[in-house]
Amino acid sequence: MLSKTSKIFITGSTGFLGSYIVRQLVSDGFIDVICLKRESSKSELVDDIAERVQWVTGDILDIPLMEKLLEGVDCIIHAAAIVSHTSNKNKMIQTAMDGTANLINIALSGNVKKFIYISSVAAIGRGKPVEHITEKQIFSHSKYDTTYGLAKFLAEQEVWRGHAEGLNVTILNPSMILGPGKWDKSSTQIFKRLYLGMKYYPDGSTGWVDVRDVAGVAVRCLDEDLNGERFIISAENHKYRSMFERISKKLGVKPPSKLLSQNYAWVIWRLEAIKSFFKGDKPTVTKETIFSTSVLSTYDNTKSINYLNVQYTSLEKTITESCGIFLDTYPKGKNYANF
Repeated sequence: MLSKTSKIFITGSTGFLGSYIVRQLVSDGFIDVICLKRESSKSELVDDIAERVQWVTGDILDIPLMEKLLEGVDCIIHAAAIVSHTSNKNKMIQTAMDGTANLINIALSGNVKKFIYISSVAAIGRGKPVEHITEKQIFSHSKYDTTYGLAKFLAEQEVWRGHAEGLNVTILNPSMILGPGKWDKSSTQIFKRLYLGMKYYPDGSTGWVDVRDVAGVAVRCLDEDLNGERFIISAENHKYRSMFERISKKLGVKPPSKLLSQNYAWVIWRLEAIKSFFKGDKPTVTKETIFSTSVLSTYDNTKSINYLNVQYTSLEKTITESCGIFLDTYPKGKNYANF
């Protein structure tokens, strides 16, 4: 385990999960935390603890700057990613690959003791309509996979390359992360969309996990003995319809009532694309989301429990607390919050 005085460098520090990792580091007593943020990033989620860490502005694609910022760093927690739908899929993939490769190369040339990569279960892939997924599976490039999953998978390959060249690495693959954050970003927007009235529900299932659990595991993985390991971080497996109904009930709204069927996928995603074009926003339903959320995927968390002794927060607690915070903030005009 690295000491409390170790220099920790974290990317994606103003994002949903990244902000909770920063909080966990501060809460656990780490005193030399360096947080990378983009010039355009807003820091509402960490404003109350901003003075307890060091902030640097930059981009992981800027190699000279990264070389300078990473001097003397003991551990890198790489949590940055493009997670929203984007028309430029090549940019999402290239940024994930090149940015991760830059950090790995600099870590190898320096004396970085630990590299923790925050990936996703999407990087493991979904190869079948019904599948129980463990850490041993490999991305399959099937029709059920997403560009985001491919980007994460290719970034993981850079991490494994670093491991092969002698770098101490750990990869975390969280499932669908729940908790308060920016209500119109990442998986947090589930609460907002259900509150405003979501019509469709997917027929598939996936894993779900509290954001605090993922942040806690990330900090726990500072242990240098966890070298060359990957962990699925997921509390419970549930169908989307069930989770949407539970969240809607806590929000006091009607749950989605129409099945997002693959049979009508081509109609639905095209209509969404046209509507989003005229409204000037991003589509809530795409061809990728329809197919990826139609899979009955369940994720095995046995390794995380046995190796890391993770005691997962119950989803009932997560949903209840998150919905309570949402109702105390979003209807009153505040578009972000945290636990």
